Amino acid sequence: MPADRRHRNPGPGAAALLLRFGLYAAAIGFAVLAGYLLYLDRVISGTFEGRRWSVPARIYAQPLEIYPGLGLSVDEFEVELKRLGYTRTGSLSAPGTFHRDDRVLDVWLRGFSFSDGYRPATRLRLRFASDRILSLDDESDARIPLVRLEPPQIGSFFASHGEDRLIVAPEDTPPLLTETLKVVEDRRFDAHPGFDWMGIARAFWTNLRAGEVQQGGSTLTQQLVKSFFLDNRRTLGRKLKELAMAIILELRFDKTDLLNAYINEIYLGQDGNRAIHGFGLASEFYFNKPINELGAPEIALLVAIIRGPSYYNPYQHLDRARQRRDLVLGLMRDQALIDQPTYEATVSEPPRLSRPARRGGRYYPGFMDLVRRQLADSYDEQLLGSGGYRVFTTLNPRIQEQTESAIRTTLQALEAQRGLPPDELQAAAVVTSTQTGDVLALVGGRRPGFPGFNRALMAKRPVGSLMKPVVYLNAFESGRYHLASQIDDTPFIADPSRPDAWTPHNFDGKYHGQVPLVRALGDSLNVATVRLGLELGVEKTAQRLAELIDRPIPNAYPSLLLGAIDMSPMDMARLYTVFASGGFSARPTSVIEVRDETGALAQHYPITIRKVADASAIAQLNSGLRSVMSNGTGKTSRFRNRGVAGKTGTSDDFRDSWFVGFDNRHLSVIWIGYDDNRPVGLTGAAGAMRVWDELMRSLNPVPLNQSLPPGFIERDVDYATGAWARSDCAATVRIVLPNKVDLPGKPGCGPSLGERVKSWFD
Repeated sequence: MPADRRHRNPGPGAAALLLRFGLYAAAIGFAVLAGYLLYLDRVISGTFEGRRWSVPARIYAQPLEIYPGLGLSVDEFEVELKRLGYTRTGSLSAPGTFHRDDRVLDVWLRGFSFSDGYRPATRLRLRFASDRILSLDDESDARIPLVRLEPPQIGSFFASHGEDRLIVAPEDTPPLLTETLKVVEDRRFDAHPGFDWMGIARAFWTNLRAGEVQQGGSTLTQQLVKSFFLDNRRTLGRKLKELAMAIILELRFDKTDLLNAYINEIYLGQDGNRAIHGFGLASEFYFNKPINELGAPEIALLVAIIRGPSYYNPYQHLDRARQRRDLVLGLMRDQALIDQPTYEATVSEPPRLSRPARRGGRYYPGFMDLVRRQLADSYDEQLLGSGGYRVFTTLNPRIQEQTESAIRTTLQALEAQRGLPPDELQAAAVVTSTQTGDVLALVGGRRPGFPGFNRALMAKRPVGSLMKPVVYLNAFESGRYHLASQIDDTPFIADPSRPDAWTPHNFDGKYHGQVPLVRALGDSLNVATVRLGLELGVEKTAQRLAELIDRPIPNAYPSLLLGAIDMSPMDMARLYTVFASGGFSARPTSVIEVRDETGALAQHYPITIRKVADASAIAQLNSGLRSVMSNGTGKTSRFRNRGVAGKTGTSDDFRDSWFVGFDNRHLSVIWIGYDDNRPVGLTGAAGAMRVWDELMRSLNPVPLNQSLPPGFIERDVDYATGAWARSDCAATVRIVLPNKVDLPGKPGCGPSLGERVKSWFD
């Protein structure tokens, strides 16, 4: 009979084995979890205790200096204040506000850390005449000689990921903002350990009913973790990781630090390829004011945007953003953060937005290209985009916008008057300080607010007659010539021994026999200039040009004498700076200094000049360039008799129209042409000089004031012949000459005997 088959229970040995296995598994799991948590702790601590963010470099223009006597109307000053985000109010209520009563304007300037120290917030009263400042007083009615507005930020250089932000310290954050964040996003923020069971339960129930993830139930700490460390995937693993990291953050750091990190980190919008992070930058982007000047309406809108920066973008979906803002305002009222009258007054009006602020260099991309080039010598792109530097530049926003306006107005007029295809002419311009080489304005194209090909820096075009002053400078430096010296302006073959012998021709096909150098330069006579250049040596001209612009010149053919060389407007600015400054070379510069994120000086860019030309030769050359304007190719300028100097330039077949002009303060280089190099049909005077004329209407030129070197005098001569003439004679010009030069008198209009005797003792 078969034996009984009975069920057997595991013995004590098997149970112990299972228990031991469970304990081992738990221990291993605990060790893995502990290790993972330690890893997360290291990641979090390393980030929060080190540099938390890549902070872009901020680029600033020159500050506007205001003082009694400054040529600035009250309307123009109001424009400058609004550019900086100042608000016009009924009375001064806080820094960043101003009040105007006809020609009296009170302003409460914001504090600012200038390169030479901190200027605290200051109240001022300005009184204006029709076109200038009459007086400048502080709040105690004491007269102020000069004060600076804070410099406008004109752009930023941010890292390749495109994040941009302005770091805000806890003490600079409006209390109303922090309280509103808690009311709307996380009411138990001050009490929970990083997560909120009630919020999670509420989100779980909502998601369960919907059958999908619709609500996160995240605390501010969890939102910070997600923005700082995680992606946007909605998986259980990512949610558990978020929870663990939130707990670690709460254990490691206090609530104030976490809330400040959230305020600086949260994503609040997009501006092209630039991501707007943090309330500091969002305040400037949406309202053009610093965060500490935000009121309840602005705070409510920014907090409303958190839920969906694209969905609630007020620039694109104003009604939607307004509804969400009003909901936030209702919560603020219910929690006694604002009173009922404030609520009612705010919801009755739409959000008041500024136009998107001028950031990222999009308004001045041409100038920003120059800044980037200069900084590249000292800073790599990654450091520049993340180190939190402040870069102070030479840009003058008023001159920049006046230059842009002059180009826009003139090109439209030229196309209309000459029947040219609309919107095809291109232009570039560089405006510098005559004494320092500081670049005050730079326009890279007809649409200056859009990045792209920067013609001011990169367009290499034949410069035509802009090269001729180098030939005449050589002549004066040789000591063999002066402005009344005669040169032959009759046809000839240049270097007839060469198989490619070249015959220069004058622009109008006319020749004038013997002419003085002042006329040859003033009328831009090609034949006379080539004769002069050949007598001095073409190689000498090439060598001198290389010395003046500090770069090698490969072309030493006779055609170089007439500008058969491709150069950029910036190259021309460097060349003519030597003339305008009295013989000193100064590399055009855009950066004054760089300060690090603590405000300490990181690098200073001093003005570096060196003498490269003889003062007496420069005095004679500039006298000739003034004659260009008064009697020569520039005589159609409305400023011909204002003591300014200039030179027109036209390349072969009228493909390029050039003009360089300078007074005692500003040097301007203008180019007009087509990008495809087809003829533009404009001489330098008919095209580029018209842009300069339009610009000078705003800049109000100051006569060139350069002292006479020893041994030189000013004398009136006949422009056509160089003969000594009385100042009341027709077609005379006053030029600089060596005092021992003996000139024949102009027949019928020469100097008197007394004048001749007096000249013996000059």
